[in-house]
Amino acid sequence: MRQEDRNNRYISIYYVDEHGNISVRKRFHPKSMRRFAWVTGAKVIPYGLWRLNEFNKDYIILVEGESDTQTLWYHGFPALGIAGASNLRKIDFQYLNNFEKVYIWQEPGNSGETFITRFKNLASEAEFNKPCYIIKSEIYKDISEMHIALNGNHDKFVAEIENILNNAEEVKIDTKEENPFGVDFGYNTPQGYYITPEGILKENQLKKTGEIITIEVTKTPIIISKKLKEIETNREKTEIIYLADNLKKSIVIDKGVIASTREILELANYGILVNSNNAKLLVQYLYDFESANLKKIPILLMSKKLGWYKEMFIPYEPNIIVEQNDTLFEGLTPAGTLEEWLQKIKEFRFNEAFRFMLSASFTAPILRLLNRRIFLVHLWGDSRSGKTATLKAALSVWGNPDDLVVTFNATKVGLEKIASFYNDLPIGIDERQVANNQEFIENLVYMLSLGKGKLRGSKYGGLQPLSTWHTVILSTGEDPLSNATTNEGVFTRTIEINLKPFNDETEARQCYQVIQSNYGLAGRKWIELIKQDKSLLQQIKMTEQNLFDTILEQYPKILQSHAQALALVGAVDIITSKLIFGEKEPEEITKVTIEAIAEQLQGVEEVDIGQRAYDYIVDMINSHPKNFEEEAKERWGFLQDGTVEFFPSVLEKLLQERNFNPKKVFSSWEEKDLIRVHYERDKKRYSIVKRKGNTLYRVVEIKLPKQAEKEKSLL
Repeated sequence: MRQEDRNNRYISIYYVDEHGNISVRKRFHPKSMRRFAWVTGAKVIPYGLWRLNEFNKDYIILVEGESDTQTLWYHGFPALGIAGASNLRKIDFQYLNNFEKVYIWQEPGNSGETFITRFKNLASEAEFNKPCYIIKSEIYKDISEMHIALNGNHDKFVAEIENILNNAEEVKIDTKEENPFGVDFGYNTPQGYYITPEGILKENQLKKTGEIITIEVTKTPIIISKKLKEIETNREKTEIIYLADNLKKSIVIDKGVIASTREILELANYGILVNSNNAKLLVQYLYDFESANLKKIPILLMSKKLGWYKEMFIPYEPNIIVEQNDTLFEGLTPAGTLEEWLQKIKEFRFNEAFRFMLSASFTAPILRLLNRRIFLVHLWGDSRSGKTATLKAALSVWGNPDDLVVTFNATKVGLEKIASFYNDLPIGIDERQVANNQEFIENLVYMLSLGKGKLRGSKYGGLQPLSTWHTVILSTGEDPLSNATTNEGVFTRTIEINLKPFNDETEARQCYQVIQSNYGLAGRKWIELIKQDKSLLQQIKMTEQNLFDTILEQYPKILQSHAQALALVGAVDIITSKLIFGEKEPEEITKVTIEAIAEQLQGVEEVDIGQRAYDYIVDMINSHPKNFEEEAKERWGFLQDGTVEFFPSVLEKLLQERNFNPKKVFSSWEEKDLIRVHYERDKKRYSIVKRKGNTLYRVVEIKLPKQAEKEKSLL
């Protein structure tokens, strides 16, 4: 038989409703390109409605297809047939209501699972409350296969069916659609889909045959649970909830990821079963899910940064959620009571180092409001002195300190992202000793103090948003951040404290015990006070200015940047002592704290890189006088009365060995009139050609201390 003949050969199956109206469904030749088709104008109804009045009302068996229905009738069982799982409708439950029980035959595979899922969903929507049971065979695919296998033996068939009915599994029909995701809204399943614990299924109509089949979208149950709009950029993200490894999980991703068959493959990294084969189906499903739930999916404002946004402070705004690393951030969730935290922390605030670190933490959100520069506070000293406990106590003002602290054992880019995220909240960095590279430390200090990261390209084209922050950085370690050759910029930006914050290890342990169960409450109180009392910032500014003038008068050689930072922290200490800790007259202990820290800091001359380099070179001259003699194996130059003449390569090598920049040092020495400047063809040079005997030498001429002091006195 030719294929075209097979395609045109069919039998007509008549569907008659309860009123005698007829619909016709064609069943084509088994080798035809089509299997089934409804005659134009046919009404889709269950098969067997005209026999309803013939059946006993005790129960009805629901099966897929006409042949299984007819087989059950042949053996005397009441049955209705559904022309494929997708053809079961909510209206059909009016016929099932005529019976005390309903048995649903489940065939193996996705088709059978789809039939059961659709039945449960529609039964729930129809508020169908009759007992329902799943029946199936471990041996036979369907009713007709059982009939054939038993050679049509009526007794054996009846016995087999009755045994199956006796072992039926009851189906629980909820009055609401089953929600395995735990979201707080009752979502609509998009038309033509099935959301099951085993994954997402979809009805698909074949173009050639018109037959409706069920296909798998993904084995991962997945829905859109929230839509999030970034307040900084107005870009939209979505929160996806899915089930994987028997756990409910969630991620926050750009909306564009689920709108592109290429980008959606990124979800595979989170355990969602998607590849290039089903990517298109998953994209379409998520679009259809959103379309079906436009009025149900919550739309929330979202931020990727903590701190001030206009007059709001995130995350303390109830209508704004925070996202970090593709998940919702909950790191500032409070615990314990403010009263217990205050009572215990008060005991440690009589230590100057502890008090200053704590007040610096309160100072962080003030910097932006008062337009003050970023600064770092570094507490260093021997191990077991309680440095980490102090840092965590300072961070406990805002949240769980174990979640908020990071270490120096991180990349510069990683710390940049952390700084951008915390924004107006303090950044806590522990264990300076794990970063052995001094250059990395100094570059990190520069980056953090600038308050912005590098411009970087976006993978979608253009530039990524610039990372910015405006806060106080708190750090600890066994070593200082600076050394003898550190650039001036690091000194000016950093307050280094070498004081013990606790009397002994017992006190440090007591502090740990407090902050492990009480945290995240003082910061909330502080922000509330700032927002409620508009005059508070003015009080801080006035107190800061008075303290600044006092510090400069008492410590005339202190760096202005250090004096400004000390004054601001001191002002915040006085205000928070009164409003949060309930101290009536904290000014005196604040003054003692500032003095203790100020005495730790280096003055202008000690910070001056030119002066430090000059002192180093003078020390090298005094400790290596033979290197300037005629017989020296490695001659450095010539010692004259009141001056030294260095060979340029030797001097530059000595400076570079200690990480001094020769050009920067020479420029500083010029300002101090410590180096002879020479012009050759209108070009400034720090070296000059001199004759020694019959030989010409190029040397750098530097004034020695006595000569320099003598010339200063003459001026």
